[in-house]
Amino acid sequence: MVISVLLIALLVLLLIGMPIAFVLLTIGSIGIVWIQGFDTLQGILSTTAYRSVNSFTFSAIPLFILMAHFISKSKIADELFDSVIKWIGHFPGGTGVATVLASAGFGTLSGSSVAATAAMSQIAVPQMIKAKYSDSFSAGLVATATGILAAMIPPSIPLILYGIQTENSIGKLLIAGVLPGLLIAFLLCVYIILVSLKNKTSSVKASWSERWGSLKHIWPVILLVLVVITIIYLGIGTATEAAAFGAFGAFLIGVLMRRLDWKAIYEALMITTKQSAMIFTIIIGAHVFAYFVALTRVGNDIINAIEASGFPAWVIMLMLVIMYLVMGMFMDLIGTMLLTIPLVYPLVIGLGYDPIWFGIVLVLLLEIGLVTPPVGINLFIVSENSGVHSNRVLVGAIPFIVVMLLALLLIMAFPQIALYLPSKM
Repeated sequence: MVISVLLIALLVLLLIGMPIAFVLLTIGSIGIVWIQGFDTLQGILSTTAYRSVNSFTFSAIPLFILMAHFISKSKIADELFDSVIKWIGHFPGGTGVATVLASAGFGTLSGSSVAATAAMSQIAVPQMIKAKYSDSFSAGLVATATGILAAMIPPSIPLILYGIQTENSIGKLLIAGVLPGLLIAFLLCVYIILVSLKNKTSSVKASWSERWGSLKHIWPVILLVLVVITIIYLGIGTATEAAAFGAFGAFLIGVLMRRLDWKAIYEALMITTKQSAMIFTIIIGAHVFAYFVALTRVGNDIINAIEASGFPAWVIMLMLVIMYLVMGMFMDLIGTMLLTIPLVYPLVIGLGYDPIWFGIVLVLLLEIGLVTPPVGINLFIVSENSGVHSNRVLVGAIPFIVVMLLALLLIMAFPQIALYLPSKM
């Protein structure tokens, strides 16, 4: 009875727009008081805010965010897209393929789905429309490709959070996203080329001198990203140490290129502080909620009920996939992940699935949710930054969502796509 009432209250608070951090904190606190009294809650709150985020590993989150904002303030995203256009713009579907590759590149630089989507929607959508793609197709591609590639290819804030919450290797999770990210990019490029051959979009031709010249401002950042990924893959340093190197390297590149002044540095630091505080507040709320869930023993009851049902493991996994696709329509990625991990993770491990593989599947599922209505935050970000109506963005995104679902099916059918590189670390 208690659980039912509080779950209904949780849904109501989410629907009226209360931030997910305070929803988790409120419902978790009420539940703890209801079951064990106010003294227990007071003891938990006096320690949770510190202990739940007092981890060296958590330092990777603000550091990767800071790295992203130093690079963003250095205006590298525009030059990255321009360079890719010059190198492949003359091929069929060149501008669309360049959008995918630049999205993957900027996603690697940012690690944030929302930040990468906002940047690429301003840069790529006008260029694609100029190349005779429809505004719907152009905006739909950016809404789906940019966010999902940013969350897959390291560094990835969602994968870092998953690793911390489930106590899995951050390094292995980040490297596990490389091949799935490349698979998604490949499938998107194939679809774009087929559409371009049918609709005869225009191409962009550049001389060899223009191509080589376009690299002069972006090669330091490309080198920086490769070094960060190498540090993680070879085990030279932890993900946090790689993030520190990346943030300092991005700062140094911006200063030496004279792209970062005091104002830009201050803005990058302030945005990083705000975004990190938001994430950490969600983590604190999730810990309070997880304690409430543990008190109710509902997680054990669910696992026991599912085991007693006799359903095959793949059927249960399919039900989880559907659940996450539906939840992604209404909630943000980080909130959904932290809300459900205390219940779902033990079940998945109990079914015999690999935790690294499940992390990749989970993040991909939740990223698909970011482009599905009614919430579909990436749809509205692209609409706001490109001027294309949100309904047109949604229509254009539908074929790309199908491509994402195909990629999800392949990763689920062939887990080694996600597990091969981590197994070689």
